[in-house]
Amino acid sequence: MRYLWIVAGIAGLSGMAAAQNAATDRSEFTQFENCEDRDPGDLAPYLQVCKGLGEREIWLPFSEHSGAMAIGPDGIETQLDERPEIGGLDMLIGPVIDWRFAEDATTPYAAIVRYRGMTPNYDADTAQFTGGSVTHSNVLVVIALRETGAVSACNVAYIDAIEVPGANEVAHRVAARYAPGFACGADETMVLDLFSVESLALSD
Repeated sequence: MRYLWIVAGIAGLSGMAAAQNAATDRSEFTQFENCEDRDPGDLAPYLQVCKGLGEREIWLPFSEHSGAMAIGPDGIETQLDERPEIGGLDMLIGPVIDWRFAEDATTPYAAIVRYRGMTPNYDADTAQFTGGSVTHSNVLVVIALRETGAVSACNVAYIDAIEVPGANEVAHRVAARYAPGFACGADETMVLDLFSVESLALSD
């Protein structure tokens, strides 16, 4: 996994030239539904594959406390190697995927999904879980989608949704500016906190 920690603007990413317009782009939403269990092979102890937008498959290998997501059909294992660093005992993904389209397009150019890191509340004196949980991480993952090439998708940015106000809108703007021209396998995934988002001066 290669991360680009943003400190002041971005000169090395290629997405600037082919940017979309977040103000006129639109979203369609799907959830993790119409899922089936499959043989996980060496990916994880368990694997579910769910129907995404159109004919896309959403791969969700998982263990007791962790998981990952990939968008089929191509480069599944490569995609699964890309995930944000999440704190907490349990990792939760989704369950909603936000697919981003240019205004008149029929094919999405990006997707956005939420990763959460949580720890259930636990009373050490009674050795009992007491209900509820503490959220340690809340990260929006901006994903570039590709119709051709070695991978069907790759991660453009990880946005700290705890620290960044209006993180959903920020994710839309990051997707519009960077996902269309992002070079999967060459460009580095951006890690965006409050300071780095402000340094991007995102606007339509």
